[in-house]
Amino acid sequence: MDESKIGKEDVSIDVDKLAKSLEDVSIDESLIESYFSKAEHFVDLLKLCLEPPKRDGTERPNAYGAVPNASRVVPNVTKLHQTGVKFKSAKPNTNLLDIRFGKGSGTLEIPKLTIGNMTEQLLRNLQIFERLHTDTNYMNDYVVILNRLLNTSKDVELLIHIGVIDNRISDSEGVSTLFQQLSKNARVKNKNFHYLGLVKDLQSYCKSPCHEWKANLMQNYFNTPWAFISVIAASILLILTFIQTVYTVKGS
Repeated sequence: MDESKIGKEDVSIDVDKLAKSLEDVSIDESLIESYFSKAEHFVDLLKLCLEPPKRDGTERPNAYGAVPNASRVVPNVTKLHQTGVKFKSAKPNTNLLDIRFGKGSGTLEIPKLTIGNMTEQLLRNLQIFERLHTDTNYMNDYVVILNRLLNTSKDVELLIHIGVIDNRISDSEGVSTLFQQLSKNARVKNKNFHYLGLVKDLQSYCKSPCHEWKANLMQNYFNTPWAFISVIAASILLILTFIQTVYTVKGS
């Protein structure tokens, strides 16, 4: 079977090509074995495997309360970096949708995503299947949050450098455009937005002047060993000058 239809929307799926695109996402093989007999078709299997694990009640999105336009107030990667947020690629086989922020460490952990020629078709078909055949918004919300985080090519380049994104298409701008296209028809329910807690935690972190001041210091003044040594030397010189001035005043 080379092609399949999902739902009432005319979306053709080249199953062979989509199967090859599995290398673009991190899926635990044990999940594929577990859901294989339950899935009605290939896209259903992917959807089941990518559903995020259940969390306890205190971490449900609606436990944080509503945030007006929650998806629109997500700072992009560059802004987060400027305010001291660190980025880290999640461990292998981590659920693709499981994006987490450690408030204590200030680290945003994102499962690695490979952007290939079939990535857009894969994500788009998962979005459509979810909208037509389920009552969840996981894929929809994942596309939305990535679109906000990857607002510019600079955001993409930073995550490529860190190892969160493996870009196999033309350029960084193409990755940003890909998620802009995918999120055009996305519908966000603020109270049930899957990443609502993440958004609130990031906003809270970015509002702290201390975090931005510390990041500015480290990125602009202590970014190399020589810069650190220069600042220390200048501080010592300033202290010695002050001491000399005090003794000069006392001597006179």
